[in-house]
Amino acid sequence: MTIYTEIAFRGMEPSAAIEQLIHKRVKKLELMFSHVAACRVVIEAPHKHRIRGNLFHVRIDLSAPQSELVSSRDIGMNIAHEQLHVALRDAFSALRNQLLKHKQILRVDYHLPDALPFATVKVISHIDDYGILETNESREIFFHRNSVVDGEFDKIRVGDVLRFAEELGEKGPQASSVHVTGRRRKISSPEKFWEGSL
Repeated sequence: MTIYTEIAFRGMEPSAAIEQLIHKRVKKLELMFSHVAACRVVIEAPHKHRIRGNLFHVRIDLSAPQSELVSSRDIGMNIAHEQLHVALRDAFSALRNQLLKHKQILRVDYHLPDALPFATVKVISHIDDYGILETNESREIFFHRNSVVDGEFDKIRVGDVLRFAEELGEKGPQASSVHVTGRRRKISSPEKFWEGSL
């Protein structure tokens, strides 16, 4: 899932370099928490202050599940905000901290059903965005990057134990929701698993 991002410049000319920097920081937020729907960034260059100079005001609105998160770096809070990249860094840093707290709150209210089965990662391809799980019954279940909850696909390695919900896809069984457990299975017979990633 890609976060819809809207960028507005007020009192200044739009900058492709700044837009690229914002999209890069939004991408980092998405890797941290994949359930964000939209992000709106407003950059305002106020009139020049005779003492502090031109301090940028950055406001970021993030649409997260069950909440709207706002990060704002107001004029006059930090003289370092005469540099736009510093103001952006601070605003995204504050938003990241809010998002981490919000994510923890959501996890308190969200419990994995006990019925979800476990499986071991047999194959993982971070390049092609897919993996294959092997159940205790030696069945193989395909899963895609988009099926992994909380955007943790890149953390998955061969031998990891995951929980999943199964559905029937066009090419057979596939996982519709994959949860990283943080557990790893000891591989006693390496020939049983494909080595590394594809």
